[in-house]
Amino acid sequence: MTLDYGTIRYLETIGGSLRIHYIDGKKVDAYPDGRGRYMPRKTTTGTPPDPDPWEPPPPPEDPPPPGAWYHPLEGALLTSGYGWRQGGFHYGIDLSTTTAATGAPVLAVCDTVITVAVDAYEGGNATAGTYVKGHSTDNAYTFTYNHGADESLMVSAGSTVPAGTVLFTEGATGNVTGTHLHFEIIEGVWNDPWAPPYNNGANFIDPLPVLRANGVVI
Repeated sequence: MTLDYGTIRYLETIGGSLRIHYIDGKKVDAYPDGRGRYMPRKTTTGTPPDPDPWEPPPPPEDPPPPGAWYHPLEGALLTSGYGWRQGGFHYGIDLSTTTAATGAPVLAVCDTVITVAVDAYEGGNATAGTYVKGHSTDNAYTFTYNHGADESLMVSAGSTVPAGTVLFTEGATGNVTGTHLHFEIIEGVWNDPWAPPYNNGANFIDPLPVLRANGVVI
C-alpha cells in the first residue's frame, strides 16, 4: 500500500497499534499483522478517519502440519535426474543452488532416524564426502544425502530428527565436479545403503515421484 502523505514527523504507539504523524497534520493508524510488520488501514485522500474498533491481527502462517515433508534443498535446481546418464546409472537426483564453495542448508525431508552421519573433515568418504543416511520414522524409506561442505555436519548417528532439520550445508566434498546435493531414496529400512554394486540388495528408487507425492515441489 502506498501512502502519499509526505514526510513523517513522528510515530506514536497506542496500545497494540502504531500511529504515524505526518508534518502536514495527517495521521495513519497501522496494526500488527502477526508477522512482525505494521500494516495501515485502507484510507482515502484527506485526513484519515479514526480507526475502526480494533480487530485481532491475522494469525501467523501455520507451520507445516505433522507428517509434512520438506524440500531437501529449498530453491535448488534439478541438475541431474534418476536413471541412465553418461558414465552409468545415476541412483539418485542432483540438486544445486550455487557454484560457490558452499551453498544452502540441506534439510531432512521428513521425520528421520539418523543411522550414519560423517563429516568429510573427519575422514568422510572418497565418493560421498560429508554425508548423512537415515530412515523415515514409519520405516517406509531410507534416505542418503551426499556431498555436504566440510565441517558443516549438524546431526549425529542414533538421533531422531523432525522434518526440516538442517543436516549439513550443500557442498562439493567427495567425488564431485561442483557444489550440489546428491539425494537418494531406498525402499524400506537400511542402516548404511550404497548404490550398486555395493548395495547388498537395497532397492534404490527414483526420488522425484516420492517427493512429489508428499507435496514437495521440484
